[in-house]
Amino acid sequence: MNTLDPSGGEPAGAQLAAAEFATNQKVKLLIVDPQPLLRYAMSQLLAQQPKLKLVGETSTAAQALSLARELAPELIVMNAHLPDLDGIQTARQILERQPAIKIIIFSGEATRSLVDEALRAGASGYVLKSGEVAELMRAIDLVRAGYLYLSPEASTGILEDYRNSLGKEAVVLKLVLSEREKQLLRQVAAGRRNKEIALELAISVKSVEAKRSRLMKKLGCASLAELIRHAIRERLAPL
Repeated sequence: MNTLDPSGGEPAGAQLAAAEFATNQKVKLLIVDPQPLLRYAMSQLLAQQPKLKLVGETSTAAQALSLARELAPELIVMNAHLPDLDGIQTARQILERQPAIKIIIFSGEATRSLVDEALRAGASGYVLKSGEVAELMRAIDLVRAGYLYLSPEASTGILEDYRNSLGKEAVVLKLVLSEREKQLLRQVAAGRRNKEIALELAISVKSVEAKRSRLMKKLGCASLAELIRHAIRERLAPL
């Protein structure tokens, strides 16, 4: 377990405008990775960044918890797999005590279960080891600026689920209407008057008015025209 205080290196190129800090104060960084060579390479790389101050590095969850309390880093880059406790559980414990810390999970795999678990634990980023160095730096810049960063491989499953959910929502809209509500909607879309609808459905005119009002509210329609458009869209009325 080492505690470091490098002087920094040569100025880096211009970063993303969205990730610029209002001040020039360096962000304290802690690296947690069980692989000595990878940890050394990462520490050498990140120690040279002008806006980062590498304050420590370690290989275990226990030491990470201890250093997080002792050094109060603002950013932690942590391997998802540590010898004594996995990195995601370690991140969760750190964030329970120090919620202001930003944690980027650094992993060799991006299964949906791991990514979901990392996000639930409060991680601000998820980066694959197979990515380019530039990607890690981009993730650090964006996370420091308050954004969430996921490697493309890590975000694919989430975006796919979101896309599928859009289709499911459309199905749900069709299912929320009872058969009686569909009958009423068909009658309205056909241009029938309340009295005609009342006769067709064997209810009073007042009931038709009340049911139509509730239906409009349920579907989020502010006018009769919107209600008819909804009926056409859901194929409950002739074009």
